[in-house]
Amino acid sequence: MKIKRLAIKNYVGVKELEWSPKAGVNVLKGVKASGKTSILEAIETAFTNLKRRSEVVRHGEDEATLYVETDEGLEIDRRIRTEKSDYMKLRQEGKAINSTESELRKLISGDIFRPLDFVNMSIKEQTAIILNMIEIDWSVDDIIQWFGDEPDGINFDKHILQVLKDIEVKYYKEREEVNRQIMTLKVQCESIKKELPGNYDGEEWREKNIQEYYNKISEAQSINNLIDKAKALQEGIENKIAAINADADSQKSRINLKYKEEEADLKDVIDLAKKKIVDASNYIASAEQRKENERFKLDEAKKQEIADIEEKYNAMFNQISSEVDAEVEEKKSLIEIQNNKISVNESKIEGLSDKKEIEIKAVDEQTVQRIETEKTRVGNAAEYLAENTVIDIEPLQEEADKVAEMQSYLREWDRLQDIINGSLREKQEYSDSLTQKIKVAREKPSDLLKTHALPIEGISVDEKGNIRIGGTLLDGLSDGEKLEVAFKVALQRMGELRVMCIDGFEKLNESEQEKVTKICEENDIQAFVTVVAEKELEVM
Repeated sequence: MKIKRLAIKNYVGVKELEWSPKAGVNVLKGVKASGKTSILEAIETAFTNLKRRSEVVRHGEDEATLYVETDEGLEIDRRIRTEKSDYMKLRQEGKAINSTESELRKLISGDIFRPLDFVNMSIKEQTAIILNMIEIDWSVDDIIQWFGDEPDGINFDKHILQVLKDIEVKYYKEREEVNRQIMTLKVQCESIKKELPGNYDGEEWREKNIQEYYNKISEAQSINNLIDKAKALQEGIENKIAAINADADSQKSRINLKYKEEEADLKDVIDLAKKKIVDASNYIASAEQRKENERFKLDEAKKQEIADIEEKYNAMFNQISSEVDAEVEEKKSLIEIQNNKISVNESKIEGLSDKKEIEIKAVDEQTVQRIETEKTRVGNAAEYLAENTVIDIEPLQEEADKVAEMQSYLREWDRLQDIINGSLREKQEYSDSLTQKIKVAREKPSDLLKTHALPIEGISVDEKGNIRIGGTLLDGLSDGEKLEVAFKVALQRMGELRVMCIDGFEKLNESEQEKVTKICEENDIQAFVTVVAEKELEVM
């Protein structure tokens, strides 16, 4: 489809223009600001409703009109208004057609109105455009199948080759961080190893029971102590027996002294009782005399007292007599008690001798038994010495100390094993899995490109996701090569509308102009190019 007729009114720098362009290359010549670029922009706006300027209605007017008729009978009537809503109508003879922007978009693909803009784009933008021309069907399910999961942080709206490159970069950065952590863990392991004895194997020392080693030392010490005691028994039996006899004599002396003291105490009690009896007997014997003495005293007193108190003194005598009789009876009871006490204690004194003899006999029997026991022990000691020898404890102690020392490293050993078999192994396995994923991300583009047609002859995508033309990177192409690529890109992306607009054609050198003209002729392109010239606007 090409443009058969074009009418422009009050659009940017064009006041009014009606033109029937030819099917090939159409040249718009004129001085600057004569409306050349405005015509190109009018064609673009007519088909896309896109505007490259904020104000496209000619200054002082309220409406711009754009009319296009194609060689297939499609008519586009578009009106851009400043005060009212814009208007657009599509008509096509003999065919029902919707007057919508989407209907127009079916005719257009790629940047046909500014193909040379591709040359001035960044490499990233150029790469994105070319990659989007490579149609590869894929889905996130394919990503999951290739990599085992859905990588996070990836923009899946990009082209699959860019997605694969992003995945590669993501996994590469992750692997760099993991490898850094692995290196840190390895350094940590080496640091721990330096703290351990050479060729240290914690599992070997973990199995050893340190208590068994200390038990051997304790057992050896007990045997050596028993040997020392047996020797001492053999060497000091006579002294031991003498000591036992001396101890027995000492016990007997204490027994004799104890019973002597008890006997003396009992005799003191008896003497005291006898004295009390004598005192009581003396009191009884003198009782009548005392009474007579008292009576004499009272008689004498009575004689000297008035007769009326005689009765009083008789009463007093009777009272004193009663008191003396009571004391006599008390003393008789005391004598009886003391006689009983004397009898009991004399019996005790008679029994003390028997008890003393029994205790002394027990000491003698115990002494004999102790002596026999010591003699038996001496015999056992001799037998023990014959069966046992002194054990050197120093090697046992050194062995136990070594086990204890080696086991003191077990905590660091376990920490080392935890790192090696835990986080280090986990991170190493993760790093290996990332390496495999990176390999997939690098190889998958080549695999995909082998089964899909490339849009431009000589184009390829390297393992880094960079576009190459004939083996050369995009930023390594010459200006002429870039121009040719730009047109190839535009041609490949071109839709049903076979139209191209090139602003600033005079900026190309003669060779480049010839190349553009040839491309348009060979590909049946209707081209609209602008050239700055020292005259008013002319369309050719």
